[in-house]
Amino acid sequence: MPLPVIVIVGRPNVGKSTLFNRLIGRRRAIVEASPGVTRDRHYGRGEWEGTPFLAVDTGGITDAEEDPFSPLINRQAAAAIEEGDVVIFMLDGHEGVTSADENIAGMVRVTGKPVLLVVNKTDANQAREGVWDFFGLGLGEPRSISAEHGAGVSDLIDEALGMGPGEEPEPSSGDGEIRVAVVGRPNAGKSSLINSLLGEERILVSPVPGTTRDPIDSLCRQGETLYRFVDTAGIRKRGKVGNNKADVVSMILAFRSIERAEAVLLVVDATEGPKAIDAHIARHIVDSGRACAVLLNKWDLVVKDEKSFDENVQLVHRKLIHIDFAPVVSISALSGQRTDRIFGLIDLIIASHRRRVSTGKLNQAFNRWTREHPPPSGRTGRRPNLLYATQASVAPPQFVVFASRAKNLPEAQYSRFIENRLRKEFDFEGTAVRVSFRKRMLKKGSGGARRGRGEKPKGRPFRQKR
Repeated sequence: MPLPVIVIVGRPNVGKSTLFNRLIGRRRAIVEASPGVTRDRHYGRGEWEGTPFLAVDTGGITDAEEDPFSPLINRQAAAAIEEGDVVIFMLDGHEGVTSADENIAGMVRVTGKPVLLVVNKTDANQAREGVWDFFGLGLGEPRSISAEHGAGVSDLIDEALGMGPGEEPEPSSGDGEIRVAVVGRPNAGKSSLINSLLGEERILVSPVPGTTRDPIDSLCRQGETLYRFVDTAGIRKRGKVGNNKADVVSMILAFRSIERAEAVLLVVDATEGPKAIDAHIARHIVDSGRACAVLLNKWDLVVKDEKSFDENVQLVHRKLIHIDFAPVVSISALSGQRTDRIFGLIDLIIASHRRRVSTGKLNQAFNRWTREHPPPSGRTGRRPNLLYATQASVAPPQFVVFASRAKNLPEAQYSRFIENRLRKEFDFEGTAVRVSFRKRMLKKGSGGARRGRGEKPKGRPFRQKR
């Protein structure tokens, strides 16, 4: 890692995610009083007095046999310790030393990494007085903090950065970082896909739906391009979320990940096909103005014939009408089938997302389209006069059409017509395109300007004499 890596480990519900959020200066990890909310390694970049670093939150280490995620969480935590420069071993000042703490101490001790023994929740006098009991773990002097209120955290960061390696320059990202959100229903294979792209078991994978809760960032470099893949919690219908706070927050963070990404990969279970919740996700992708592609995962489990893929593509575009512009690729995240095409697919939709059309070429095509298919007259019987078009911005591509009598134009229908022609003529495959209409603005001093009916004259108001 180019930056110092600070890894936070400990039992469930000792305050690791609260400390993680405080280290990076924003709420990235879900915090809840119930144990076992965090399951994956969760990375975040922080900065302290000009020194950048990476913080890593981990799931609570436990040997509870009743928790099916326990072995997987422990393996993720062990991997985080191996790649860390400094380990913050966090304990609960209210509960004192437990047998689980002693087991974790042994696991941390054998790694030979620098360890900071941190006792959290020491706001009460009884907890502060019991801090010295943690000396028995054999990991040096315990530090007292309150992650929730920030007491002692500044000194902790100073000490942790002093124990880690010096700052190194980050590698150049070439053309820049591309942020890609991977979204879909629970158990569609999102985490397996990212692990396949990274070539390692970076994210916890389980057949139990809802395994991923926090958005998990993973970096991957291909050539000169740096990709940041964001694994998100499975998005479900509101009625199926229930009253679990962690599930509700996971859904909110998943939708925010779409809004913060530049490209979105919508993973659909090919054995079940697109569902109503997939259409809801597709609508949010378009409303957010993101580039998008659809991945039909678990394709190795589908019974195929010669027309199977084409029929599935038509079904996807029919059910997910809001993103009928998105390319569709069939993959198997588990076996790696066709996952090597995904980087090229991302580059394709990002190029469309950032494409700019010159005003000259745009208006040549625009004049041809409007001659072939002029706008309807509308309720007034007067046909709008479309004057010219211009591209206002990219990412997403946004076009503005100037017209006289723009109010008479059925904007929704005609903007769809212009959008389809733009896609076909200038290859905007895989990205949302926005088209809006504006009334032509008259130049100052124009003699042809007339005051509209009911419009007040300019200048000082006329006052009637009494």
